[in-house]
Amino acid sequence: MNGWDNNFIGILIQGLVGPLVAGLVIWFVGKRDFEKRTKNEAIRDLMTFRGDYASSEFRRSLNKVSITFHKDKETRKQISNLYEQINDPNQSPANIKRKIVGLIYNLCQKNGFKGITEYDIDQAFIEGTQAPIADTSPQPTSKTTKTKKRVSKKKKR
Repeated sequence: MNGWDNNFIGILIQGLVGPLVAGLVIWFVGKRDFEKRTKNEAIRDLMTFRGDYASSEFRRSLNKVSITFHKDKETRKQISNLYEQINDPNQSPANIKRKIVGLIYNLCQKNGFKGITEYDIDQAFIEGTQAPIADTSPQPTSKTTKTKKRVSKKKKR
């Protein structure tokens, strides 16, 4: 009976521990994936609205980065310095934009975007300026073009 008890206990432990370990692994991987997605989204938002640092969208995205990366002291210090510069009327816009690019670059490096450079960030289109301005002047249609050709042929005769 003792051998049977050991087998039963072994099967019982395997039946409980196996799914528990699998569940913990799935939970851990899912949590890491969620955190990575959240960080990527925060960086993307900051990148999207970086062109107008006075806008509410930019401030919201900067707050999102501050909350998302709250455990990173260096990032929090960088954000604090950026807030001070934005609120200082003596700071030049070019200097503030350099600080924003530097912050985005550091966030990208910490989040696994190892190939990206500050130049890449600086040269990326800013939302709102990506699309060329539409030309609203009247464009010749094929009908107007044909009419102009006929008129010019009549003038030549």
